[in-house]
Amino acid sequence: MRILIMLLLTILMTSLITSLTSSDKGILLVFYKEREPSQKVLERVNKMLESFEHQYNIEYLIIDDENSSKKINELGLPTTHFPFAVVINGKYTAQIDERIVSFVHFPLFMKGIGRHEGNWSIDDLRRVLEDHSLLADENVLPVLNVEEETTACEDEE
Repeated sequence: MRILIMLLLTILMTSLITSLTSSDKGILLVFYKEREPSQKVLERVNKMLESFEHQYNIEYLIIDDENSSKKINELGLPTTHFPFAVVINGKYTAQIDERIVSFVHFPLFMKGIGRHEGNWSIDDLRRVLEDHSLLADENVLPVLNVEEETTACEDEE
């Protein structure tokens, strides 16, 4: 009987510790489209995220999927076309040095893609994942240059 009680207590403690440990993880939402430009960004972001898998519960959401629209609205992401976004514990805006970056639209390595050019880099994302104090109190959507020429990214709508 004593062994059974010890076994049950051990199982209960292990379950409790696992529960507490998993709840300590951050929540990372990666929004993407199933189109070539977004897939290119997703590939690079995923490679960088490999070293953070133990710190975050990572959820991937397809932007065009009906099930994603509720989260998109709740987070204040664009209600019109956007190709990619990363949300860290409900935030997608950070202050890095003197710059305000929003992890929405394409990162800097996609320069030349058209009006959906963002103002963030993969390194910016890495820095914020390592240091949450860089996250801004309020999310700010980047302002797009609507005068840019139409690109393949816009044609996918």
